[in-house]
Amino acid sequence: MSSPVLIAIDASPACSTLLDLARHYCRPELHRLHVLLAIDSTFAVHDHPAPYTRGELEEYPAACDEQQLAERAVGEAVKALREAGFDDCTGSLVTGEPVAAIVGTARELGVELIVMGHRHLSRLGRLLDPSVSGKVIDQVGCPVLVGATGH
Repeated sequence: MSSPVLIAIDASPACSTLLDLARHYCRPELHRLHVLLAIDSTFAVHDHPAPYTRGELEEYPAACDEQQLAERAVGEAVKALREAGFDDCTGSLVTGEPVAAIVGTARELGVELIVMGHRHLSRLGRLLDPSVSGKVIDQVGCPVLVGATGH
């Protein structure tokens, strides 16, 4: 039976680094991959992929754009991993605070590893915007592979 691995991405181009890490450390015959993107609820129009109404597009254009970008990022990541031989790869978009979404999904799936990114922030930046990866590490009971995704 394959071991579940969670890959927590955002919609930035840097998520390719995380996919590279997963391809390097995971094996299709040993690991079942799940790609997760947590989108802030202020930018979520729906809690699942669905067509936007004309009213939603007119009233919430930025949120529609953000959610479409997130859905596309998850789809592209899953496609890339499947093309790399991870046929069981799945993906999801979760509305909510990233730490809670990552920790909750990791527990729900019973993952044995989380692959996620880390932004290089100054001390002041870390004080004002604490590290998501640091919070996840403090709350889960499995290994977390953290890749640098931006400067």
